[in-house]
Amino acid sequence: MKKILIFTIFLMIIYMPARASYIGHLKEIGNAISNRSITDVLYVNENGSGNGGHTVGSAFISLSDALDAASTDAGDFTLINLAPATDSWDINIAGDPNWTANVFILGSSRNFCKIINSHGSATSIMKLQGKSICQYLNFNLGSGSTDGLIMTHGGSRVESCQFSGQELTGEATACSFIGESTIKYTTIKECNFLGDPNFMTALKFDNVCCSHNFHVHIHECLTGIQILNAASDDNIFEEFGIGACGIALDLDAGNKQHFTCVNLHNNTINIDDEVGDHIYHNIGGSFIMDTLPNDLTGVTVASDASANTWGADTIVLSGASRTKPFSIISYFVIPSASELRKVRFTADDGATYFDEVVFSETKQAGGSTPSGTQFIFNAGTEIKMSTKSISAGPDNVTIWFKIQEI
Repeated sequence: MKKILIFTIFLMIIYMPARASYIGHLKEIGNAISNRSITDVLYVNENGSGNGGHTVGSAFISLSDALDAASTDAGDFTLINLAPATDSWDINIAGDPNWTANVFILGSSRNFCKIINSHGSATSIMKLQGKSICQYLNFNLGSGSTDGLIMTHGGSRVESCQFSGQELTGEATACSFIGESTIKYTTIKECNFLGDPNFMTALKFDNVCCSHNFHVHIHECLTGIQILNAASDDNIFEEFGIGACGIALDLDAGNKQHFTCVNLHNNTINIDDEVGDHIYHNIGGSFIMDTLPNDLTGVTVASDASANTWGADTIVLSGASRTKPFSIISYFVIPSASELRKVRFTADDGATYFDEVVFSETKQAGGSTPSGTQFIFNAGTEIKMSTKSISAGPDNVTIWFKIQEI
């Protein structure tokens, strides 16, 4: 008996350092695979034993078990390697299943690793409240009105994932970034959304600021992007394609969102903007053009009675009639006398002037205004113009605009 005890102790002395070395080696592999600094690695596959999850053989057989096992210590970060499933990884938990651990859920491919929540009382697939990253995953909302992925921590990232809501029968949101207090610097990158045009909102930002989101495709949704909460400011959306949606951009709150290289096509409404101070650049799509005013009278603007003196700024496009963001494609001006003159335009009641042009006779100004650049004005923007001539006046300029509404 004594010999057996001594032998057992001997094996433990040998095994424990070896096991620690092995686990350390797995963490090094996890760091290399994920290209992130991690403190632990857990595996999930259908053939695992569920015995700790630190090796492929001992892998958990459910994603929720791995999330339960992930450390909740503030300084830890657990990589969860999710293998392909025969059908799907089912969370199967009521309500919003939530985890506070810092986790990186890494799938093998967004087509192979489908995550669902089939519980009859589920309200979302999952909520990650710690420092979280999701990559190469497929979130399928199923039938009913179950939301998809909810992330609530600043800096959370969703990369190379897809979200499907084609079978929904009630309204649901595929991916939400939601802060109890303002969260910053979240990212969604290289993701695809395919939903139901009656039910699915693709992306929701609620109490989120300074996020950077790019290379995202959204199709057949009730709403493409919805922004809520007055603190949702300065979010960047770059290289987005949004098509066949009820509303592409639903901007209910927050200030100065940046939209760059966004392609809008076949949406019932491209932009529903309740705020009106956002920045648009390189917005593509088939947009209706119109000539205003829709008559042969135009809008008349008078110069000052003195030579080379600006007359009063006069409204030439009313803000009340501009219900959508718009560009000025060109304008047509007729002076009352043929002589050298200038016209200038303001969108902020004379604080600045975004374009100034010199001409002497009837002029058709092609291209966009301001000259040589695409400039998109927010809905509700009022355009004023003033003019001056080389000789004493007053004399008049009559103007029409060709505009393109987005």
